[in-house]
Amino acid sequence: MTFVYGVNDVGGRRILWHNLSRISLTVGETPWLVGGDFNTVIDASEICGQSGDFRGAAEDSQACLYDTGLITLPMQGEWFTWHNCSRDARSLWERLDRILVNDNWLGAWPDSFYSSLTARTSDHSPLVLRGHAPPRAVSMFRFDNYITLSSDFTPSVQGVWRNRIVGTAMFSVTRKLKTLKPIFRAQRQCKGDLSNNVKLAATFLDTA
Repeated sequence: MTFVYGVNDVGGRRILWHNLSRISLTVGETPWLVGGDFNTVIDASEICGQSGDFRGAAEDSQACLYDTGLITLPMQGEWFTWHNCSRDARSLWERLDRILVNDNWLGAWPDSFYSSLTARTSDHSPLVLRGHAPPRAVSMFRFDNYITLSSDFTPSVQGVWRNRIVGTAMFSVTRKLKTLKPIFRAQRQCKGDLSNNVKLAATFLDTA
């Protein structure tokens, strides 16, 4: 998850858009959620009242969504999330707060959404993430020591580990281990079914 508190100027937010685009290159197949106060709107439907020229800022927002592949998570509740607290003709409502997700997030939590609540003690509406998490399947990284005796073992590991993967150190290690899993599986198969071989050996000892 990435939490956002956007600054109130176009130049500062462009740094935010750049950082989000950079992060998007590292998430790979990981579910990704980005949420918070972006301090800008995406289009005219997110403004009610007299506002300055927002078109440049909105175009920057839209370009970031296109570059990162992020989309707005389904929402319930208050459409406008910020009010300038003015009760006269200068009253201004805007949708500055939101939760964005990538396709992998929706694949993992297709029923997730967020609620935009009525502002009470702040000029911003609280956002509450909702939905039911699916049961997680346990995925084990199985490694049998005997495959290290194979002549193919060391070259296989070295070949994968020398590959440069863009992303965090943890992401890089995870991707490399994921690449090695089918290689190790094939090497185990070349050695035969270990469990079956153990049973055959036990039977041989019993009858010896």
